[in-house]
Amino acid sequence: MADDLVDGLIDGLKEALAWKKGELALESVNIDPMPAARIKEIRKRYARSTKAFEKRFGIPASTMNNWEQGRRKPDPAGRLLLKVIEDNPDAVEKAAHAA
Repeated sequence: MADDLVDGLIDGLKEALAWKKGELALESVNIDPMPAARIKEIRKRYARSTKAFEKRFGIPASTMNNWEQGRRKPDPAGRLLLKVIEDNPDAVEKAAHAA
């Protein structure tokens, strides 16, 4: 069992090295971790408008509009903030108003 693991790791490292050298093309799949529809869903759950969301949570309405319409994607910190709002909106609201 341990030999299989070691062999698998070695094969994976060889494949990664070949890819890095341009000797191998690997399939890649880009997954949008926070699609615009989900962002809009989160916003609608806690505020009627992007302006109301801004007042409640401190994320500028223009930023929310860009995210909701897919013109921009939230960075990892923005995605994390939206996830925390989704899970515990009162904590984010309290923090936003204490800042």
